[in-house]
Amino acid sequence: MTKKFVARENQVIALISSGHFFSHFFILVLPPLFPLMKQEFGVSYTMLGGISAIYAASSGLSQYPIGYLSDRLGARAFLIGGLTIISLAFIAMGFTNSISAFYALAIIAGLADGVFHPCDYTILTAAVDKARAGRAYAIHAFGGFSGFAIAPMVMVPLATIWGWQYAVITGGLAGLLAAIILLINFSKLATANTQKSDASKPQQKTSARAILTSLPLLFMFGFYVFSSMANMGITTHAVSALIEITGLSFASVSAILPAYLWGIAAGILAGGYVADYIRRLEVTACLGTFASSIILLMIALVHLPLALLIAAFFLTGFAYGSTLASRDVVVRAVSPHDAIGQAFGFVNTGYGVGSAIGPILVGWILDQGMLQTALLVPAFLFFMSMVFTATALKASTPHSAKELAAS
Repeated sequence: MTKKFVARENQVIALISSGHFFSHFFILVLPPLFPLMKQEFGVSYTMLGGISAIYAASSGLSQYPIGYLSDRLGARAFLIGGLTIISLAFIAMGFTNSISAFYALAIIAGLADGVFHPCDYTILTAAVDKARAGRAYAIHAFGGFSGFAIAPMVMVPLATIWGWQYAVITGGLAGLLAAIILLINFSKLATANTQKSDASKPQQKTSARAILTSLPLLFMFGFYVFSSMANMGITTHAVSALIEITGLSFASVSAILPAYLWGIAAGILAGGYVADYIRRLEVTACLGTFASSIILLMIALVHLPLALLIAAFFLTGFAYGSTLASRDVVVRAVSPHDAIGQAFGFVNTGYGVGSAIGPILVGWILDQGMLQTALLVPAFLFFMSMVFTATALKASTPHSAKELAAS
């Protein structure tokens, strides 16, 4: 492998990861500003939360169709166009004075957000050698979760200084700048496979039905649903549950959620390197989700002091994050070579489904006063995601299993 090829790989990884950063960044642009928006519009938190819900639902619905189209028409144009549309939608939000307009713009932005996973993985799969796929997918995931972590850190100070409208506009302008950078580097994002070993392979025509009925991909879809239900349930409600369970103040437990999120980020990077050296990646993914399940079980059933609670949530996030690169390599291995965008678009639809259900389910459990159950349910959901991962490769073709072992 030439230094020039590796340098091109690194450039593509950096470009795609920067776009993925803004995909996650925009998800958390508005929620930290909800208290200010509530005063501005005089609406309930439920109404404001609906903006995030409809954004996630729109994104989930659009991922498979965009994956299908990007496999046939080219991923890079969809990627740049999607990021541009999202950025413009958020700029427009800064000028609107109507909640109904926010909902309409959230639908537009959510549909455009569907470009990232199918298009990102199509471009990365074409540009990155299999031997370094785990690290590439890990850096890509790390870019996204960094967007989650950084958005509140940026938006709250900007809103405090300039007001929430200018903060949202600034976020949109930053995304627009990233889209321009991707456009300047348009030629580097080609999806033609540059690996000579694949050049002589006959072109296949994989139908949409084959993707939607593929048992390995259906099992990975299940992994995405259950793991994202667990993750979003923790992200949205774990702090509230722990305040009720432990009697600690909000200020005391405020470090728990950042510890969990940065644990995920650290786990992603560590898991990316593991994914390039471990042959049985389904085992790696299973161990991570199983560890998350066990640690959450301990948190729910054992009264831990605050310092150990923070450490336990960091480890929960680390264990979950360590599975993400292995998960992506498994999806790549069980996907048809000519339908990478469709495959990743399909399984990532499961992420949207889980992200919509998880907060509602765990929130309802909390409303019923079942405080420990609000932590036990995410533990069970992580366990179920492990079961789906373990089953995915057992249902795969011999070719897929051979490819995974060779990666």
